[in-house]
Order: sequence, then C-alpha cells, then structure tokens
Amino acid sequence: MSNAGSPPKWRTSASVILVTKEAEKSNDYKLLMLKRSDATAVMVNQTVFPGGLLDSEADESVAWLQYLEKFGVPQEALRRLVLIRDDRPAILAPQGTGCYDRFFKRSRIWSREITLRLTAVRECFEEVGLLLCRKRSQLDFGAVACAQEVPDLEAWQRRVHNKPSEFLTLCRELEVVPDLWALHEWSAWASPGFMRKGYETVFFMAFVDKQPNLLEEPSEVKETLWLTSLELLRQADLGEVWFLPPQVYELSRLMGIKEYQSLLDFAIKRSGLGTTMYLPVTYDCQGSMIYVLPGDDFYVPEPHLVHEIISFPGSVDEFRARSKRLHRYTYGPSIRNLELNFPPPNGHLRPLKFHLKRQKL
Repeated sequence: MSNAGSPPKWRTSASVILVTKEAEKSNDYKLLMLKRSDATAVMVNQTVFPGGLLDSEADESVAWLQYLEKFGVPQEALRRLVLIRDDRPAILAPQGTGCYDRFFKRSRIWSREITLRLTAVRECFEEVGLLLCRKRSQLDFGAVACAQEVPDLEAWQRRVHNKPSEFLTLCRELEVVPDLWALHEWSAWASPGFMRKGYETVFFMAFVDKQPNLLEEPSEVKETLWLTSLELLRQADLGEVWFLPPQVYELSRLMGIKEYQSLLDFAIKRSGLGTTMYLPVTYDCQGSMIYVLPGDDFYVPEPHLVHEIISFPGSVDEFRARSKRLHRYTYGPSIRNLELNFPPPNGHLRPLKFHLKRQKL
C-alpha cells in the first residue's frame, strides 16, 4: 500500500482500436491487436491495441499546426475535433488557459483532442508500419481512415521509432497529413491509483475498408493479430494471449455489434457524447480485489486522490449485497465477474458476458 504523500504519476498515452472490413462473414469485421515483445511485455503474451506514450516534443509541436495550415487544412476542420463540454476528463481538457482557439496561436498545441490523435497515428506507424494519413486529393475529412504506402518503410519506421519528431518529417516528405478526422473518440482508462507508474490512455477507434499490410517493429511487437472480439477473448481464455482489464472490457463491449457498418455508424455518433475516465478504485474484500468503476455505489467522487487499496471489512458477497448500482470487476490472473447493471455513461455499449469454454488438457 502507498501513502497519500506519494501520489501516482500517470503517463499520458493514446491507442487505436483499428477495425477492418471482412467480406461475407456473419461477423464482418476484425480488430488489430499486438503481442508485445518479451522485452516490453509485463506478462508473457501481453496483447494490446496499437498505441503508446504522448511525446511532448513530437506531438505538441506547433509546427504541426503550421504544416496543416500550409497543406490546406482549414482551422474549422481542426476545431471540429475539439469537443466542448463541461464534463471532459483531465486528459482531454484543454491544456492551456483561455479560449479553445488558443491552440492556433501558441508555441504548443493546447488541445489534447489533436495531440493525442497525433500520438495514436504516430505510434501506429512506429509499431506496425501503418501510416494513417491523407493526401491533398483526400482532404474530404471522411470517417473511414486512409492508409498510405511508404517507400523505404523499414528505414522510416526505424527513424520515427528512434526519434518521434521525425514523423512530421515523414509526412512532409510524402506530402500527407495525419488522418485525425478518422479517429473517433471511444473511451479513456487510467491505471489504479495504487500503481506507482501507471498510464492514462485515450482509446480512439479507426476504420479501414480493407486489411492493410503491416511491418512489425521487432523491439516492440512479437506478433500482430487480426481477429474478432470473440476470437480474442477465447484466445485469452486458452492462455494464448494475456490482457489487462481495459482490453477485456473493450472487447466485451464490441461483442454487442456484429457488423462493420453498424459499428462505424455507432462510433461516429457516440464520439460526440464525451468520455468518462475509467479509473478503477480498488477494494480488498478478505483477499479478493474488487475494482469499481464510475457509477458504482462504491465509487468515490475524486478517484484520482485514492492512492491505496481500500480495505472492506467483509466478504465479496457482503460487498455486493451493500450495492444497488454495480459497475465493477474482480481481477486476479485475469478479469472475472464484470458487472454493469445500469446504462453505460456517454451513450456507450454495455460489455457482454463472455461464457468461458475451457478445453480439457
């Protein structure tokens, strides 16, 4: 347990849930997930959506705004990315003071809706060589992402991986701009407060109409997977992949929509409804760890101030019996008993229960 004098340091990051169309199938889309390399994984076969840390020098550089303006991107197209709501979580709140237009006039980009999309697109290129960018002829700011061919891909991937600010150089060289408009705000997760070095991550959803070619960055990625949400959860059940709770939760949500077009329509509509930060508050119930999420009766008003595991003087059953509104899961070697018994916030999908079908060894 930690004490209140040593608050956690959440590192800001962004991820892409990439959806590709799969023709003539009952579940007609697949998702891209990556098995982390043994050097970067926290567990064997840790599997994640593409993404990584915000790099201030690379992703908040006002040089991006200057380049976008020179390229022909109108300021109004950037303003459309900024969601003005009073209930924005801190990770998506404007980082400067004053009006939202300030991110056009300063030495840094103040809008996290822009910088985190830049992070997500850059990391996607660094990890799997996928360049989600638009040419001048594609500046219709459509909802489906454009993927570009990159000459000397391996060399460019290594260059950007070693120095993230080179991503702007790549875009200038190819005369493209990051496809920020095809990244639809989906969700936000933070590591539990008792973890000393955790992450705050915004998940964006992006759609491509055909499965793109990938190039795995060997120091970060062991394997790429294109599978349905159900297939991925089954692999986790068999021990072939290992997920942290955000991945399990998001995959469980996606089991509720089977069609690519339906998911695209939902993601576009939902992205304007805002995002609630899912920062789990952890309770110890006689040795069982229960993680509660926003809306649960045991959630607290300021979860970011909870830096330790809270001890509950009773069993898991007693803890549950004292709650009417449930939004929680148990977590040990894997996530269990994911419960949500009221409408999800922000017009979102309800996670569906995955029925385990364990095979005998």
